[in-house]
Amino acid sequence: MLDDIFVELSYKRNGGRYRIVFIICSSIALLIFLAVLNVIPIIMGYNVIFFTGLISFGLVYLLYRLIRHTDMVYEIELSNDIFDTARIIAGKKREELASFSVKDCEYIGPVTVDRFSKDREDAEFVLNVTDNSKIEISDRNWYALVSQTGVKYMVVFTFKDGMYKSFRRYNPRNTAPYVPAAAEDDDASEE
Repeated sequence: MLDDIFVELSYKRNGGRYRIVFIICSSIALLIFLAVLNVIPIIMGYNVIFFTGLISFGLVYLLYRLIRHTDMVYEIELSNDIFDTARIIAGKKREELASFSVKDCEYIGPVTVDRFSKDREDAEFVLNVTDNSKIEISDRNWYALVSQTGVKYMVVFTFKDGMYKSFRRYNPRNTAPYVPAAAEDDDASEE
């Protein structure tokens, strides 16, 4: 009797330097603009602080929303042969990104294999659901090349050992071989 496989992961996206630079530059630019917007009418003798105050409040709120919009959490759920990915923006809005069967994959393996760059070129789009905004070439990141309803796309995800059992069970021909790290350590200690 086959047991059910269920793996659920969630990763907060690391925006890196670009996010920090965006926050700092946009905050400084907004402060300069607000100072000009509020001070120049007062210097010229106009008492329009009510209107400029409302505009200032609206712009600060808009910047707050933009910065919150950059907070993203990616979720991966593998239930037997169904692979689902979703993105949660600002802790509220959930967007389903992809849902496919492992049986529909043309290839599943690490991004360190030789065929990764060719598969990336052949795919119509690449969906990165790792914790980094750029795809990091390492053995911990795997990808699935999926053909679904005439569209070929690639999903790059952070691999966990529990996923391999599902990949080999439901798509053994197109799954790259994998040796768990614990087994490698045991082999090294026996020699």
